[in-house]
Amino acid sequence: MKNCLEKQVSKILLKILILQTFPNLIMSEKNTTDLSAKHFSRYGEFLVSFELSKYGWNVYNPMYDEYIDLVIHKHICTVCGKNWNLTPALVCKNCGKDFSKSQKNKIKTGVCQDCNKVQAGNKVKCESCGSSKVVRRPTCDVCKGEIEMIKHKCECNSTNYETKFRTIQVKSSRVEDGKNSYATDMKPKDLIEDGFHFYIWCLIDDNDKAHFLVLSVSDFKRVMGNSINGISFFKDQDRQHFSSKDFGKWAEFENNFSILE
Repeated sequence: MKNCLEKQVSKILLKILILQTFPNLIMSEKNTTDLSAKHFSRYGEFLVSFELSKYGWNVYNPMYDEYIDLVIHKHICTVCGKNWNLTPALVCKNCGKDFSKSQKNKIKTGVCQDCNKVQAGNKVKCESCGSSKVVRRPTCDVCKGEIEMIKHKCECNSTNYETKFRTIQVKSSRVEDGKNSYATDMKPKDLIEDGFHFYIWCLIDDNDKAHFLVLSVSDFKRVMGNSINGISFFKDQDRQHFSSKDFGKWAEFENNFSILE
């Protein structure tokens, strides 16, 4: 179901971006080759964002884009590392009914101290006996008990969590015309070596399927080897070409999202 939704959203976004590139275009069956370079880059960032959300990351776009395309964060248990649910549960103290999700509209807001009538809305008088002794509190619609807010614990019984932040630079590439390769441009200014910065290369094949290579700055430097000190890289002219079939020397980083943890 989630994959189906992702495909539908991707198609809608693709059409929007194509129409921004060609406002007068009559849409039929179009693909990413119809996107301008600018809009293709935005499309790649969207696909990366969608993919990151599958791994529990919350994704944000910086207001000012300076070498960082995405800022991501997640809350995890400090003991076992599992994703942490920050949304507290809303539960009746008496009967245990959970109002956290679809039941919030059933929470009553007042209870009469004289006749014990439970009512909704902002009325200051009891709908039943007319008393003014109406106490406003979150009240259960089943047993008239008070509803409380309960913070979650982890499955490992830990009550402590931490927040992780990462910054992401997205590089998007289509299969090059007349070739069987992808290409990415990397520059010295991209080498943000704080331990929290990562690259995600979004590679779109001839069938418009996305592939993701996820690597750290140190990974990039390791694979580049001595060429990172070459003239091309220093002059912002380095362009990495690699196979669209097996990703060449970068293959080890395919779907390497665990490195972000």
